[in-house]
Amino acid sequence: MSSNIIEFEAARDRATARQDQRLHPRLESDERLFTQVVLSPGDPDLVGTTLSCTAVNLSIGGIQFRTNEGLPRGSLIDLWVDVANRPGKFFLAGEVRWSRSAGAPDDHGRQEFFVGVQLKSGAATDIVDWRDYHANAFAR
Repeated sequence: MSSNIIEFEAARDRATARQDQRLHPRLESDERLFTQVVLSPGDPDLVGTTLSCTAVNLSIGGIQFRTNEGLPRGSLIDLWVDVANRPGKFFLAGEVRWSRSAGAPDDHGRQEFFVGVQLKSGAATDIVDWRDYHANAFAR
């Protein structure tokens, strides 16, 4: 006879696995970065738009950041990430995987958004250096 009792920990683990689709461990961050929209099938008027952003977390394969404009899923963006303990900026390219409101507008009435980006490989980017940087960060 099988039991109908579900262990809370097992149920929580399954729920977390459904919500968290991360492939790589994350580094919490508040680094400054800039993005520029290269292609946006969901809103072509955004192409060429540059946004000032604040990182939330960083990984080998992705970045989550906070900004004052939502970006449509599937948009292709260039990113310039300034990491405090490293000279220069990383130039990266990625695809917006999700974008959602960060909650109520701030005291000045500005709405903010969280955006998740999957990084893409490219010959003209710093993706190899980015991966090395993160591999070393997790080795410490």
